[in-house]
Parts: sequence; C-alpha cells; structure tokens
Amino acid sequence: MARTPERTAVLVIRVWVEKENQAKPLRARLTSTLDVSAPRATDTIGAASEREIMNAVRSWLRAFISAGDGAVTDAE
Repeated sequence: MARTPERTAVLVIRVWVEKENQAKPLRARLTSTLDVSAPRATDTIGAASEREIMNAVRSWLRAFISAGDGAVTDAE
C-alpha cells in the first residue's frame, strides 16, 4: 500500500470590532492556503458577521477535504 504524501493547509482569521454603534461591528479577514508547499497560492476574504466567518471556515475546510483523497468524512 502506497503512502499518500502529507498535506497541510493553513487558515488565519483576524477578527476585530469596528465602531460599536454600527449594526454589524464584527469584522474578519480570512487568509488561507490549501497547500503550504505553495504558499504564494493564498486566498483572502472578508466577513462581517459570525455566520459569514463560520461559512468561510466551512468552505475552506470542505475545499481542503475535496482536494485530497476523500478519506475524511463529516461526523455531523
């Protein structure tokens, strides 16, 4: 049985609160790569709510899983 090479991805989330009197003061910048061996291949997106942040994290994780051999499954 051949061993598959290890894959490593990175997601950095920077979160801050803008003017608190705004309707949606929460902000985030998510910077990611699906392969640290090619660090120049990064993606950066912004989010303005907890839901948007969680959706972005979920999308990134699903992209990482789908780029692999599919051996990882969702436990939900």
